[in-house]
Amino acid sequence: MRVSINNLTGKMIESQSGGETHPDPKIDDEVYAETNLETLRQNAINQGHLEKDIEVKFVTPEEYETLLEASKPVPTEAELTELEITAKMVEISDRELRVKAVAEIEAENVAEKK
Repeated sequence: MRVSINNLTGKMIESQSGGETHPDPKIDDEVYAETNLETLRQNAINQGHLEKDIEVKFVTPEEYETLLEASKPVPTEAELTELEITAKMVEISDRELRVKAVAEIEAENVAEKK
């Protein structure tokens, strides 16, 4: 796996699979790999990143997973507030359901005693 990373943010710009070795033994793997990394660099530049802020490299699956995690967007304050409101609504709904269930059980117990 090869990736381009924004050095200022540490976030992944793009990833592409393979590209380290070429199946044709006549083609130099180092040249092939460097060409593929250069493609990532050029793609990042085309997206508006400054060349000095771009790192391109090959990564292990573990490094890739770490980069993916680090590249997830950070929720905005509004999104966090919305999540908190949703969680509170679920909590209230759960509480109401529990209260209703207890009331039904108590009603059944009273009815059974009669």
